[in-house]
Amino acid sequence: MTTPPVTNLQDEILLVERVFLRIGSAATDDALEEELHKFLAPVILKLASPHEPVRKKVMELLIHVNRRVKDHESIQLPVEALLAQYQDPSATAFVTNFSIIYIKMGYPRLDLNKQVELLPSMLNSLEGKPAQHQDSLLLLMVPVFGHMKIPETAEKTASLFGLRERPGVAKLLLDFMLDLVLLPYGATPLSQQRGNDAAQDNGDGPPVPGVPAGMSIHSFKRVIGDTAPKPEDLEKLKVSIIKFLSSEVLPPSSVVLQLLVGAADTRFSVANTADLQLRRIYGSIDWNSSAVIAPLYVLFLGTLLPKDKTPADKFKNPANTRIRLKLMPYLLKSKEACNYAPLALKVFFECLWGQNSNSKLKQQGVTFLHHLAFNADKDKLAPVGSVLFGGVVKVIEEEKCDARLRSLAYGALAKLSVKLPSLLLSHPSQLHYLQTLMNALTQEEGDVLLAVQEALSMVSPVCKELNMSSQDELCVLLSEYVIHHNAQLRRTAVHYAASVFTHDHVPSRFILMVATGDSHDDIRLEARRQLYKASKEAKDGTPTYQVPPFSSVISYVLERVDSLPRSKWHEVTNQPVPFSLSVMEQILKYLEHCLEVEAGNQSGREEGLFWADPPAVGQLVHKIISQHQQRVAVGAIKKGPNPFMRYIGFAELAADAWSAAALESILRVVAVAPEHFNNHYSLKMDWIRKFILRGSHYGEVAAHLFGVVAGQVQCQQEYEKVVYHITNMKNMRMDSQESCVLAVGHSYAFYMNSMKKSGISLKEWPAYESIVNDLVRQVLSDSSPIQNALVIAIGEMARQGPLPLPAGVAEEDSRKPTSLALFKALFKIFTDKKLPSKVREQAIATCGYLCVGQQEFPHKKKVLEALLALAKETNEIEVHFAVGESLADCALGTESPSGRNLWTEEDPMKEKTNESLEGNMEEGSRDEKEKDADEAMEKDYVKSDKKTSQIDEAMDIKEVGASNDESLVGQEVEKDVLTWLLEELLHKYVQQTHPNVRQASCIWLLALLKKCRKKAIIQQQLTTIQATFMNLLGDSNDLVQDAASKGLGVVYECCSEATKQSMVEELVQTLTEGKRSIQNITGDTKIFQEGELGKAPSGAQLSTYRELCSLATDLNQPDLIYKFMNLANHNSVWNSKKGAAFGFGTLASQAGTQLEPYLPQIVPKLYRYQHDPIPKIQQPMTAIWNALVTDNNKTIEKYYDPILCDLINNLTHNMWRVRESSCHALTDLLRRQSAASALHRMNELWTTLFRVCADIKESVRHAAEKTLQALSKSCIKVCESTGEESEKMMKEVLPTLLTSGITNTEAEVRSVSLQTVSKLCRSGGALVKPHLGVLVPALLEALSGLESQALSYTSVRLNDEDREKLDVARVAATRSTPMMDTLNYVLQFVDQSVMEKLVGGLVDVLKSSVGLVSRAGAAHVVETLTHTCPAPLEKYTGKLLAALVNGLSDRNAVVRKVYANAIGNLVKTAKASSIEKLLSKLQTWYLEKEEDNVRLSGALTIRSMHTQNNDIMKQYASQAMPLAFLAMHAEKTAESDPSGAKIWEEIWSDNTPGTESGVRLYLTEIIVICEQALQSSNWAMKAQAGRSLSTLSQKLGSSLNDGLVTSLVTLLTNSLHGRTWTGKESLVTALSNVAVHTKSVLGTLKHEDGDNLLLDDVVKVLTREASKEKLEYKIHAIKALTTVLDTFHIDRFEQVFDICLPYLTPQEQEDTDEEERTKKEESLRWDLIDEMVHSLGRAWPLSKDTQEKYSERVVEMLNNSVSRVPRKTQLSIVGALKHFWGRHFLLQELPASLETPLFDPLLHHSCKIFNYCLGVAKYYSLRRESLVVLIEFLEKVRVSETLVVRLRGELLSGVEEARRDAQPDVQALAASAHRVLLMEAKDAK
Repeated sequence: MTTPPVTNLQDEILLVERVFLRIGSAATDDALEEELHKFLAPVILKLASPHEPVRKKVMELLIHVNRRVKDHESIQLPVEALLAQYQDPSATAFVTNFSIIYIKMGYPRLDLNKQVELLPSMLNSLEGKPAQHQDSLLLLMVPVFGHMKIPETAEKTASLFGLRERPGVAKLLLDFMLDLVLLPYGATPLSQQRGNDAAQDNGDGPPVPGVPAGMSIHSFKRVIGDTAPKPEDLEKLKVSIIKFLSSEVLPPSSVVLQLLVGAADTRFSVANTADLQLRRIYGSIDWNSSAVIAPLYVLFLGTLLPKDKTPADKFKNPANTRIRLKLMPYLLKSKEACNYAPLALKVFFECLWGQNSNSKLKQQGVTFLHHLAFNADKDKLAPVGSVLFGGVVKVIEEEKCDARLRSLAYGALAKLSVKLPSLLLSHPSQLHYLQTLMNALTQEEGDVLLAVQEALSMVSPVCKELNMSSQDELCVLLSEYVIHHNAQLRRTAVHYAASVFTHDHVPSRFILMVATGDSHDDIRLEARRQLYKASKEAKDGTPTYQVPPFSSVISYVLERVDSLPRSKWHEVTNQPVPFSLSVMEQILKYLEHCLEVEAGNQSGREEGLFWADPPAVGQLVHKIISQHQQRVAVGAIKKGPNPFMRYIGFAELAADAWSAAALESILRVVAVAPEHFNNHYSLKMDWIRKFILRGSHYGEVAAHLFGVVAGQVQCQQEYEKVVYHITNMKNMRMDSQESCVLAVGHSYAFYMNSMKKSGISLKEWPAYESIVNDLVRQVLSDSSPIQNALVIAIGEMARQGPLPLPAGVAEEDSRKPTSLALFKALFKIFTDKKLPSKVREQAIATCGYLCVGQQEFPHKKKVLEALLALAKETNEIEVHFAVGESLADCALGTESPSGRNLWTEEDPMKEKTNESLEGNMEEGSRDEKEKDADEAMEKDYVKSDKKTSQIDEAMDIKEVGASNDESLVGQEVEKDVLTWLLEELLHKYVQQTHPNVRQASCIWLLALLKKCRKKAIIQQQLTTIQATFMNLLGDSNDLVQDAASKGLGVVYECCSEATKQSMVEELVQTLTEGKRSIQNITGDTKIFQEGELGKAPSGAQLSTYRELCSLATDLNQPDLIYKFMNLANHNSVWNSKKGAAFGFGTLASQAGTQLEPYLPQIVPKLYRYQHDPIPKIQQPMTAIWNALVTDNNKTIEKYYDPILCDLINNLTHNMWRVRESSCHALTDLLRRQSAASALHRMNELWTTLFRVCADIKESVRHAAEKTLQALSKSCIKVCESTGEESEKMMKEVLPTLLTSGITNTEAEVRSVSLQTVSKLCRSGGALVKPHLGVLVPALLEALSGLESQALSYTSVRLNDEDREKLDVARVAATRSTPMMDTLNYVLQFVDQSVMEKLVGGLVDVLKSSVGLVSRAGAAHVVETLTHTCPAPLEKYTGKLLAALVNGLSDRNAVVRKVYANAIGNLVKTAKASSIEKLLSKLQTWYLEKEEDNVRLSGALTIRSMHTQNNDIMKQYASQAMPLAFLAMHAEKTAESDPSGAKIWEEIWSDNTPGTESGVRLYLTEIIVICEQALQSSNWAMKAQAGRSLSTLSQKLGSSLNDGLVTSLVTLLTNSLHGRTWTGKESLVTALSNVAVHTKSVLGTLKHEDGDNLLLDDVVKVLTREASKEKLEYKIHAIKALTTVLDTFHIDRFEQVFDICLPYLTPQEQEDTDEEERTKKEESLRWDLIDEMVHSLGRAWPLSKDTQEKYSERVVEMLNNSVSRVPRKTQLSIVGALKHFWGRHFLLQELPASLETPLFDPLLHHSCKIFNYCLGVAKYYSLRRESLVVLIEFLEKVRVSETLVVRLRGELLSGVEEARRDAQPDVQALAASAHRVLLMEAKDAK
């Protein structure tokens, strides 16, 4: 039972002992190495034996091996076998442990290439092995990675080692490399560190002492071992690691950490290499990936778990400062890093207060906090927010020296507060941190101060969350700061007051009011801007204000005044005021603003003396005062002055300091409610007179106030007493007199108005008559300096009642005060152009007022005629407006609204609905009030946001026939004045051609229509008025056109329903058909207005109305033209002081409301019209749009389809501006709405835009190009998302772009199409798959289209070499274009489903494309497909191969190269038959075609096959290698290699074990192809075959068998038949070489059909060829012949001598005319002579008879020639002489032959040759060779002393001369010859 084991045991021991004996007996290292390769791995395997003795024996053996191998580094171990054994999963632990020992020992001994070769096996060994083993293997491998060769293609690189498929192995490798890169230079192993170091208290040191940053004890030990590497070696190792990581064998995202650490290395070579790679891969890394960011945190912070919860040897130290500085920029670029809030917190604190932190790291830490605050998720940041906030506060408090750090800290504090508002308010005192920031404004400076300002600005929104008490505290704080001496603090106070509190917050408004008086302009202006800032703004720009109640504001202001001690009041002109005068004025102004907004004017307080709606303000004043009285009555408040009395008291303080603005404020309040203030100011008339006497603006305002107060006096006597004090003004200053005159005028006007309302008649009033007469007299005096004041005063009194003046007649004294004299004086004033416009306008207005106060003014017609006469005199618009108002006043008389009290009475022409009136009282809102020309001069017009009610009822024509109570006189006046005035305007003035007259008449007619539209005469003339306005629409003056359009709108509103239809039809007809009354051209007609000459006479404005008409008729609502005209207001004159009186804002509002039902039809057209290229059409259309549309986005979304349809249809409109506007509108539409909404018309849209891009109008083309860009961006955006929309978009757009876009003739269309296609492919991803068949060929064709035509042109003009360089650069440049990137990107989606169509397109491009880069790109696509989807490609490889092979014969060298390269890749998927056909075709082309380009293409193709698919190449080597062998013998030079012989040599050397072995391997095939080549009609090919056979015979020689030798000789001899041709010498040489190298076979070889030796035929053929006359050929032929004769010792000297004799005979040479020979022929002849001399030597026979016959002749001929031939031939003569004497029978038969008569002449001639050659001192080679031959000769004749004596006499002198040569070797040879000669002489003595 136990026998077998014993037997096995014995067998195993015996086996081990035998191995031991073999290894032990190995005497040398080589022998030992051989034995170890055989037995080491099996011996180790025996350690798995179950027998202990066997294992012990093996151990003894291994100890012996270790002892012998250890110190002998040259001994190689069988590492490959050991690795295989180590990887065996069944191997025991013993086996694997010992295997790893010897792997560690043997791997570093291997050659570096072998180490690289074994890397995959080493990597395979890592999986599943113990950590210690893995570390050992990694330590062996890592240094080798830097030496490996990285594949050229990215695909092969990525698949190298398969690391991407084995994440476990990759992680092991990367972790080990990271530890190595972390290892510092000069690190000391833990075992060598002092023991007490570890025991010392660590203090502030790293958590694990003695271990480098970023490493643990375990990682440190495994990379450093017991001996630390030298710094230089470690540096090289790190560089090799970085280079390997840079090769993209591993994904870039996985090597980031290693590269970052490398970039932080202290050695430049490492850091620079890593940094360059980091920059290169930066864009391809997802910095928001957890897999990238988490390791950065771990490296930065080290092990995050506590030390007691982590194994001691695995606890990692945090990174050092250098690494942290390198990590921080990348953490700052990652948003994902912000979501690791606890880690981010720790990073922040480590940067600020970590060990060895520096200022730069601190700054990056605070910057990281900025990053966190900006990007972190609020919920994730909240738990650590308070800690971060505390940290940044600590930085601000502690870091006093680092300004940059403090700046960043303030910014971080602000951003954190914005992100987490609760942090700023977390202090028990909510304002603590805010106050700290504000205090910093006074402490910081420079950049830190700017940072504090920015921080305060950022945190202001947070303060809105303050509780009420904190807000009050903030107000107190801001109140202090706003008057602080520090300007920055004041700025901040203004900002916070404006941004933190609402607009109706009274304390904050007061702070802003105080700031309006600041000394700094920017603070002052900002405070004013914020104080009057609208709370919101309507779409048309109309502001809406939110203000606190007036009562609250005045109460708060006065509280602050009361709380201010008198000692702090300001002294202004000896008058104490609580604030500066500018602040008090702004307080008053803001109070007025509040009052007006509260009264209902939402557009706010504007500049000017009057309120926008004085009666509304008056009602509000009454309301507030009554409410105050009621509250006092019920005891709600204490009895005291009402708010307005307090307001007036405050204003009087400022007025006493001579503030005119304060006086205006008093006037505005008193004038609207004078009864409330009469008691107060009736006692202060002297106070008012003080200001009147001051004059200037004070006097004007005080005069008005005086008039208001005086007008309230009820008693006539009391009134006269009050006024008397200002009538005595003779001794006053001129400005005081002016103010007094105004005061008189205003006081009488207000008093008369008051009496008029009370029904009291003032017909007999002497005081009034006296005053009027006095004023008129002063007006009549031409030189009155107060003329304007007089005119104003008279006008004010005249509009309230008739002036007590006689009518007057023309013959009377002009100085007498009459109505006529007054009119003439006024006429003189307003016709005097030297006077200011304001004075003239006032005179015009006063003329109208004369008619307003007196219905039957006697000179009314003269007034009208005088005013009308101004039409031609001036073109001043303001004057024309004033005249229009005055004409209306004349026409209306006492009914004119100008006769009312402007402060307290409503304008009767302005009508309000009950709802509107009720709204005025309840909500404080009101409509815009119309005022006359005088008030309009004082203020700017402000549009109201309210809509007036419909006025159809009031304007109805039925008024005309209605019964009324008007008197007959009124009817006659109306008929006499208004009718006459209308007739004048309509039939006289409007018809004139003078531009001034037309402008004036249009404005006057419009003014008359507005003010008199209720009159029956106006109603009767509406049709005529409309026709007049239509006639004016086409005027060249913009203002006339616009006024006419407004007039048409008013006309329409005045019509009855019965007449509206006919008026609409007439208007539409005029606009559409262009009917217009013909103007007569007179001398006054201006064809061009001033400044218009040179403008395009496009009739643009008339086009505007035509477009409006078209818009209305398209809606089937022609009457809407009037609404459009009202909305199309764009002329600025309607916003001027005079133009505002027409109130067109109200009409526009009405029109907008009425048009709302038609929006669905209007919107599409209006949307397009907004983008019309003509501004005068675009602006009114935009105005209409803004009036109709409140929300652009919602409206466009709602009407998207109609808008789109309208725009697409009009893209091809026959008018250029419609096409252009459609393009612009479409661009805007695409920016506003996603293109997905237009998916159903996308194809049509693209196609139409392509057409428009070729428009004949340049501006249309540019617009279309911009639209294309917008459409492109919109489509791309849709495709970036996933879903059905993206797929549909791709399906619609891509085919259109490919078929119509990128092939378009327009460059811009092509460019946009290509860009769009590229981006669509990127964004659409796999959606492009169905389109690849069209997409890829189209993109390839586009590559050529993108290239500059100049390159193609230049390429054609260059020579071949330069052209190829340029074309290579073109192809290389194309490979880096975005289009090629797109191509490469989409190829990843190719699969079986699209392959067929794709290949068809590729074949077309490869065959038919004319562009170089397109064809090169197609070849590149084929290459890519062979790598990415080889299986689907197999079916179509044949088609592609055929196309590519055809391209190999292309004229362009670069095309041939890229096609050849593509074929080399494509054979990977080709069938065997296809590859055979390919190689066969290449061979056929090579042999049959004579173009070198084709042969070079074949070389490139086969080389590519070898490079790309070497395994396939090996399978078909028998076809390719014979061709390569033949081809590499093509003729080439150092400068040129047209057929690629060097490439063929490379192919041959790479695919054969050696030339001899390769020839032997493919011998039969080589002979066959050479035979084919010899049969070619191409001489060069025959010569090439000859060279190939020469090489074959040289390499194989005697190893060739009889049959092969016979076939070779026969082949060559047959080929030599015929005439001589260029290159035939190769065949001669080949035959000679074959004969020479097959001597052993050929010498005995006979003909198959006879007994003749084959050698005889060879000699015969060569002799024949040597006899040919062509010199160049003869040289090779004679050489070949004599070489064979010499080799086989054949005597054919006679034939050779006969061939050579003619050329070596002097007479032959002399007969030739030297002058006729060309240099080339001469050179060839000397070469031939030289070769013939050689040949004579080689052919010299051994036959005695032949020698006797020719010896003397040969030597004599040589002697005769030696002096006449070149040096080279002289050297050949010496050589021939050597052959001659070496074989001569005379020397062999010495001394018997001495008596032969032949000897003497031979010696004589020979000695002469020697002497001559020895005498040529300048030719070193000749002298040296002569001495060598002479010594040989002397050695042979030494046996005969007699002969030596004879030679001494002839040669001694020459030899002695040679001994004096400068060359040592010549001297030595000459000495030897001399000794031989002298020795013989010595013996004779």
